[in-house]
Amino acid sequence: MKQMLIVLIFITVSSLGIAQGDWTWTKVAPLPFATSNNAVVEAVVGNNKFMYSFGGITGSLTQSEIHKRVFKYDVSQDIWSEMDGVPDSTGKLASGASYVNGKIYLIGGYHVQINGTETSSNKVHIYNPQTDVFEADGSPIPIPIDDHVQAVWRDSLIYIITGWSNTGNIPDVQIYNPELNYWMMGSPTPNNSNFKSFGASGYILGDTIYYLGGVRDTPTFLANNILRKGVIDKNDPTQIEWSIVNSNNGEPLYRSACSAHDKTIFWIGGSKEAYNFDAITYYSNKPVVPNMRTFELDLENKSQNNYFSAQTQAMDLRGIAKLGGGNWMIAGGIDTLQQATTDTYLLHNPELSNIDKSTTPPFFKVEESNGYFKVMTENIGEIIVYDIQGRTLFKSNKNLADIKILKSDLQKGMLLFVYNDKTNLPILIKKINP
Repeated sequence: MKQMLIVLIFITVSSLGIAQGDWTWTKVAPLPFATSNNAVVEAVVGNNKFMYSFGGITGSLTQSEIHKRVFKYDVSQDIWSEMDGVPDSTGKLASGASYVNGKIYLIGGYHVQINGTETSSNKVHIYNPQTDVFEADGSPIPIPIDDHVQAVWRDSLIYIITGWSNTGNIPDVQIYNPELNYWMMGSPTPNNSNFKSFGASGYILGDTIYYLGGVRDTPTFLANNILRKGVIDKNDPTQIEWSIVNSNNGEPLYRSACSAHDKTIFWIGGSKEAYNFDAITYYSNKPVVPNMRTFELDLENKSQNNYFSAQTQAMDLRGIAKLGGGNWMIAGGIDTLQQATTDTYLLHNPELSNIDKSTTPPFFKVEESNGYFKVMTENIGEIIVYDIQGRTLFKSNKNLADIKILKSDLQKGMLLFVYNDKTNLPILIKKINP
């Protein structure tokens, strides 16, 4: 991504339904427009869940292909649609997106001019999923930033940690309060290359920030495998105590998607080498390929796991949609041919959910129309339809999208719809097919 100042100066993506470790990856409806380095985030409107993609770069990854297009994915319908573009002068990439208290905050990123000049953005774009429109921009970021770590604390504050600002990595921690539309400066990271980085990713678990990898800008643009943490003072969230957890986390990690559940934090995809927006390394002028990796860190048991898959084709990721129930989604990225992709994946890991602790039955509903039954659930599982004699009339795996079953495919009379999420007891609903 970065212009050279001086010359020397997991993922487990698989084909449909294949599992690695506890992860299952399922390909769903593709993005309408190939894109990479796009900010990805979830949103909830009523009982409906959505994923959004903001900006990025398309095609063969040239300067002219950086864009500001916005796409919305309806989880229950498995359908993409295009929204109005990001309200900025030109397209940009390496922004971060956070969903806080019902709105999406698209922060930072950078523009590339025709002559190759790169400019970090100070913009805070506010998107309202209720109306699907951009509202007036928020207060500008004090220090323009891109390729930063962006994480949410207690659904109230957005932390912008290190990253690249126009000419180099910075140690600054900038904290945005969406409710007050106000910026604060947090305790900076130590001002050295072990902490300052661009292309790192992280998450806030409780009151602790974790971020991994990224690129140091001196003496060379090399990706690293350093895991850092910052403990936030809950009484004064601008005060952060920084330290290195360890630097023994396998291969270096660059532009990976990060999320977490309970005491486990994980990184999906990315690469082990640093590269510019064209997927070419800074020094060797060689193409970079995905790292085929999902890295899990279990903080409770103090253990880590790496999962690799030869089918992994996801790098250049700038976010992941967290949908609950052990479900996440990614969209876009760069594939092994150094092209932006339309690939969209549903990631499911029942070990990273609270499904087994549920005290009420999972949501299961069968709606009826003139020509079909629509089956809706809150989790991944299996749908089976039986007749009154117990014969199987229909059987299908159920992802998050609703299933429509034609009435003409089912016999007349009493039908038994059974939903089995493999964790709770199966649920049965009776319907009459006239």
